[in-house]
Amino acid sequence: MTGYLLAAALASAAPAQPAAPSGFSGLWTPWSGVNAESLRAETARAATGPSEGPLRPGSPELGQRVGEEVRNGNCAEGERLARAAGDFPLLDAVRAHCRSGAVQAVSRR
Repeated sequence: MTGYLLAAALASAAPAQPAAPSGFSGLWTPWSGVNAESLRAETARAATGPSEGPLRPGSPELGQRVGEEVRNGNCAEGERLARAAGDFPLLDAVRAHCRSGAVQAVSRR
């Protein structure tokens, strides 16, 4: 009986009014699409072809330069160099290395 009354009350309830748009709605980042946009941008960058010069994908010079930055603790610069050259496997390796180092540093505390 109670279930019937509850169902009847809910069925007769007025539909909720949509919230009025606020002036702050443009301040928030739509995170649902950020990762997809990033992947599209990186894929498009990789599809443009290899960079010219010594810091091209797969070159020993790029690996040495990125390695120096990471060894000096500047993971952000190592990531930036690998991304700028379009060497995404190297970028993934830098990220994995820097994350494992960060985990080890935190676990030593």
